[in-house]
Amino acid sequence: MRGVYLLIARAFAMALSESSWETHRRKLVTKGGKVNQPIIIGYAHDVKSGKAKQSIQDGADVIIWSFLHLEIGQSDDNSGSNQQKGFIRTDLDLEEISALRNKQEYKHVVHLAAFGGWNGPHPPPELNGDEWCEVFMDFNRDHGYLFDGVDWDYEGNDDLSASTSKFTLDTLDIMADFSVHAKQKYGMIVSMAPAESYLDATAEDGSVDAAFSLLLDLPPRAWTSSKYATEEDRELIQSVGFSHAGRQCYAYVLAKAGIETFDWVSIQLYEAYSPFAHDISRRHLDPVDALMARVNRFVHGYTVDEIPALSTSEYEVRIPLDKLVIGVANRWADGLKFCEVKPESLRSAYQSTVANFNYHKGFLGVMFWTIEEEGTDEHSRYTLQLTKALESTKYTSLEQNDYIS
Repeated sequence: MRGVYLLIARAFAMALSESSWETHRRKLVTKGGKVNQPIIIGYAHDVKSGKAKQSIQDGADVIIWSFLHLEIGQSDDNSGSNQQKGFIRTDLDLEEISALRNKQEYKHVVHLAAFGGWNGPHPPPELNGDEWCEVFMDFNRDHGYLFDGVDWDYEGNDDLSASTSKFTLDTLDIMADFSVHAKQKYGMIVSMAPAESYLDATAEDGSVDAAFSLLLDLPPRAWTSSKYATEEDRELIQSVGFSHAGRQCYAYVLAKAGIETFDWVSIQLYEAYSPFAHDISRRHLDPVDALMARVNRFVHGYTVDEIPALSTSEYEVRIPLDKLVIGVANRWADGLKFCEVKPESLRSAYQSTVANFNYHKGFLGVMFWTIEEEGTDEHSRYTLQLTKALESTKYTSLEQNDYIS
């Protein structure tokens, strides 16, 4: 009988927990069931700097807090079984983030937890994706449901001999399965932010550059092996010793989880020596044309070959406009290794998307790294510059408490 009572108590606690989650979680602000786009997404770390608060005041719709890490430790259940237990590690100031989140005037802002980062650890394979999702939800509950969802930002390592200088299928499976569990069971917001080489829409069809790879220590293809690469480009890459690109690795996660699992995909055009950086700084393409080349390919689809362990080795990467986010750098970009994109170019690309696709809307929004690099005056605050540039493109108006449910 005692066992029955325990089961009832656990079921009640779970129902109460899920009810609390439903009460606390936020979605993007909408009007008439449509997201008020284009949205502005910024990554942040140091909440005490006040720059995340300023970014929200300047127009940010989503703050992604970087980073959280999945780790394994010994269970403290005193059973003597030495069972391993998953936990979350972070040096984020969660109390200050909570205080910022709970300000009445910022109730419209969505907050996500980012996993990964450059040189960051990859998830331990001792737990599967479903189990890691539950670890995160326990952590999130213990902190008052601080995060409305998760963002995947797993990348490589400066040290090419490190284990994280390549992906494993375990890592990609955890990302995919966690995402599906988070979406189907909890209705979480789920996003990913692949470096451009990790989901490279401008790779030539049928070429090796369109083939899946687990490696994250490859030379940047646009600068070394593409038909537009020059000898000067190759000499530059050789002189700096850069070999940290990937090749279509995030396509596996999309193929396994399905694009419907993700609320958006932010393409990191600011990846070091990215294809986009080559188009702008070496080929001298118009930034709007280069942006539109990527929008067109993602929306119409391109094929990634040699994807392992799935029912088919080919997968068509196709990202709907309402899930596509353009990822750029703010004022830290040097214009060569890291591309610089002006807000005015993003506005023009958005307007071109509206005109070309006849959907009465463009891509979902713009993401930038990082809020910590925002300046103090209006000319050096990228969020504010984006807000001003994109303001005329918004096709709906904000209304209080008008959210996606």
